[in-house]
Amino acid sequence: MSQHSQPHEPPSDVLAAASKWSGPALMALGLLAAAAIALPPAAGRSTLVWWILSSALAPERILPLVGLGVALALVDRRYSLGALALFGGGLAVGFFRKDWLLSVLEAIPRATSHHFLTGPISTVIVGVALVLPAARLRSWFLLIAAAVAGSMLAAAIEVSDPSLHDIAIPLAGVVVAFWIVAAVSLTVRAFWRIWFPIPARILGSWLIAIGLLYGGASLIPKQKSAFPPPTEPTPDTFRFPEPDRLSPELEPQDRPGARIPPDGLQQP
Repeated sequence: MSQHSQPHEPPSDVLAAASKWSGPALMALGLLAAAAIALPPAAGRSTLVWWILSSALAPERILPLVGLGVALALVDRRYSLGALALFGGGLAVGFFRKDWLLSVLEAIPRATSHHFLTGPISTVIVGVALVLPAARLRSWFLLIAAAVAGSMLAAAIEVSDPSLHDIAIPLAGVVVAFWIVAAVSLTVRAFWRIWFPIPARILGSWLIAIGLLYGGASLIPKQKSAFPPPTEPTPDTFRFPEPDRLSPELEPQDRPGARIPPDGLQQP
């Protein structure tokens, strides 16, 4: 009597399931890692951990990366891979040609005091890639947006690096960036619905508005107050003695136990 084995799941189904859940799994692993490094007390954190929490995971860095991940999921896989490669190329340009890139960004008024406006520039250009209605136009513009976002991210990493020489900080910034983009893109692509472009355009409009508001506020010079700052009151040149602290010569004579006035002040 022959034994019949249970039918195995086809390899194609296994690969499909792994591909579908790779994005959420990658996102969950990253969130767990971020929570693990954020739990210890702030006093015991290293420079690398402090920089990841304060700069690499700052909202102005995360927003354009999330938008880029959504945009990659909206286009054909060829354009998605091309945009991802150009994002890496933009990172390389920002790292190896940082002096030239920062000199170009320095021409923007008050850019040096706001990380050279790298956050608003990335947010706006990624938002434009999301709101474009035509699929072909969005696909071509996404290539440009990915390269610009990569170069702006590299510039932001360079100007926010507190160590100035530790290779671990730019490496961590690149890893965090690719993790966000890949996790968002894979998750959106795995659970794709026909109506996804509608919320993607809404997200793009929000990114444009946030980038313009933040960038515009950074360009406005600080207004000086029309009123002079309050000055401390000048001390009195002469302090009148308090009633209970009169000098012996001026104490009332009818007070019990009053002192005998000096000879020159005695009445005849």
